[in-house]
Amino acid sequence: MTDVAARCGVSYQTVSRVINEMPEVADATRTRVRRAIEQLGYRPNMTARHLVSRRSTVLGHVSFAIGLYGPSQTMVNVEESAKQAGYRVMFSGVVDPNINEISRAVNELCSHRLAGILIYLPLEIDLSVLRSLCQNIPVVAMDSDLNFKTTAVMVQQKSGSRIATEHLINLGHRRIACIRASQAWRPGRLRYQGWLSALKEARMIPGPCIEGDWSPLSGFQAAQTLIKDHWGEFTALVVANDQMALGAIRAFHEAGISVPDDISVVGFDDIPESGYLLPPLTTIRQDFPRVGKLGVQCLLEEIRSSSRATRTYTIVPTLIQRASTARPRKKSQRPARGKNGDLNHG
Repeated sequence: MTDVAARCGVSYQTVSRVINEMPEVADATRTRVRRAIEQLGYRPNMTARHLVSRRSTVLGHVSFAIGLYGPSQTMVNVEESAKQAGYRVMFSGVVDPNINEISRAVNELCSHRLAGILIYLPLEIDLSVLRSLCQNIPVVAMDSDLNFKTTAVMVQQKSGSRIATEHLINLGHRRIACIRASQAWRPGRLRYQGWLSALKEARMIPGPCIEGDWSPLSGFQAAQTLIKDHWGEFTALVVANDQMALGAIRAFHEAGISVPDDISVVGFDDIPESGYLLPPLTTIRQDFPRVGKLGVQCLLEEIRSSSRATRTYTIVPTLIQRASTARPRKKSQRPARGKNGDLNHG
């Protein structure tokens, strides 16, 4: 800062005012200082600034399974929203979904000087132990049940699955199958419950259900099982995420079963590839940018507030209707078996 001040012929305090976006600087002087900062490659020492101001501009973020679309998108949007607010994000990932590993990840973050922590752990695990670990740090839960009172941003997963199932019911389908996700995941359990509750409300018997692990391969294998053991028992399929739906559509194609002529398919998440599948996939859109932005916004409000009052904000998913769903045929056709026992559409 002394070098910048000397280059511009201004005081150290003037450079400080420019860096901190304070108003008491003439526009011409501000422009001159910024140009000198750029020319000299000056970078503020954030650690020193924190020590002087006693205010951290670092947010912690704990997450799990970031290789999956949902967690990765949440992390990306948290980082982007924090950056826009003048904060940076320190990330700590959870490899194995057990309480010891989760506690390690949270402790790792809490050992640094943080303004607050965002926790994205949508797992069916009692996380109440985190209350004591985060005792003096503002916390916001993102689509996660921490089992203690805290501000939270929750996606209405069950409602999204209900919307998907009701879409098929409104098209005239009366036999609806499901490829659900692991029930160890909160979204997996709630999406499965949404499928069941929509059928129950319509007084319909649930079709066959196979469990996958969120991956395209598991969706492909689940659909193969449905074709082999249950074809003729359903005309539509609700899938817990788009990746598994992608695998399921491939299995139907290989069996000679047309989507949507013979089977309607609905996914969940609206990944970027969904609109480019053959056929384009009807799906439930989660607003991941809004989840990240709202999570950061809530945490900053917690940081700035002295009341520590907790609130829960909910985000409702929406249906994106594309070509993978249609009204059912009057009579479902069963694929005929070839000479080698393979399924062929007849």
